[in-house]
Amino acid sequence: MYPSLRGKRAVVLGASRGIGRAIALRLAAEGVHLVVNYARSEQAAEATAAECRALGVEALVMRADVGDADQLSALFQRVEAAGGLDILVNNAARGLERPRPALEQRPKHLRATMDVNLFGPWQASQQAVAMMERRGGGAIVNLLSPGAFHYMPDYAAVGVSKGALASLTIYLAVELAPRGIRVNAVSAGWVEGSEGEHAYRTEVAGRVRPHVPAGRNVRPQDVAAAVAWLCSDEAPMLVGQTIHLDGGFDAASWNAVLRQPGGFER
Repeated sequence: MYPSLRGKRAVVLGASRGIGRAIALRLAAEGVHLVVNYARSEQAAEATAAECRALGVEALVMRADVGDADQLSALFQRVEAAGGLDILVNNAARGLERPRPALEQRPKHLRATMDVNLFGPWQASQQAVAMMERRGGGAIVNLLSPGAFHYMPDYAAVGVSKGALASLTIYLAVELAPRGIRVNAVSAGWVEGSEGEHAYRTEVAGRVRPHVPAGRNVRPQDVAAAVAWLCSDEAPMLVGQTIHLDGGFDAASWNAVLRQPGGFER
């Protein structure tokens, strides 16, 4: 769909499964050569890379914990040696393995969550910029979460870190746009089939779905389509923006509340 993407080089952090895998496959389908990053599941990363290669592009698998500055630096040294990059997708995330209210969060967990969700994308962007400039510009896309903008129970560590990443998106966008690098973000609603969904012990998708005006929940492929568009030349004036991809769920939230007993009387 986007000829401008063909032949570009991308790094997708957290690309072995779920949303990251879908993003890697969509970019590969557009002719983008990829680095598939993973932290733990080498087998899943290799499987994702193999699917990308089957679409006719190069796909390298590189391990790095995004929360570890040294590992991240080593990854980008390998990326530069492999030819540089035009696109950076900051998808790696953590924090849901210890769901607790804000006041019950442990300092160690908070720091680890911020390392991956905020400092990782920050440092990755710092290291990607010089390579992008040498190739004439580029695009950075940060993956956010509704919890960055709204209260979600037991979600404080993730929500606060993603809220900080939303702010960083704006700062990077303003500073990098004059250098030919566009920075934007995607915040998806409830994504069925994502790693985040698996972290919840209760079935949430079925409770969200009736309140989505579009009639279904978001899928990883929907997120991937938004990322591909943001990276293409079809969105040249989109700078420092967050696409809220939720099928209208947020727009209709008051509808769900006011139609409950005790809402507006007719």
